[in-house]
Amino acid sequence: MTTRQISISEFKAHCTEEIRQVEKGELVLELTRHGKTVAVVQSPAASTTAPTLEDWVGSGKGTVTFGPGYDPSAPAFDPDDWED
Repeated sequence: MTTRQISISEFKAHCTEEIRQVEKGELVLELTRHGKTVAVVQSPAASTTAPTLEDWVGSGKGTVTFGPGYDPSAPAFDPDDWED
């Protein structure tokens, strides 16, 4: 399901088509006035469904970036740095 921001004036001009997409569960609309969200339009099924663990697992995949020269597979510390 995608979320799209749309101005109120644009929504008024195309509300029938937009509502059809919302009904199908394909779209969540954020209605804006002067760039600020004033309302969210979504299907009732979408608003009452609580996320499950399966929804969260892997949801951040591809969102982490590493600095230059950082190797995420390298050890976090050098064992010689620790006292015996």
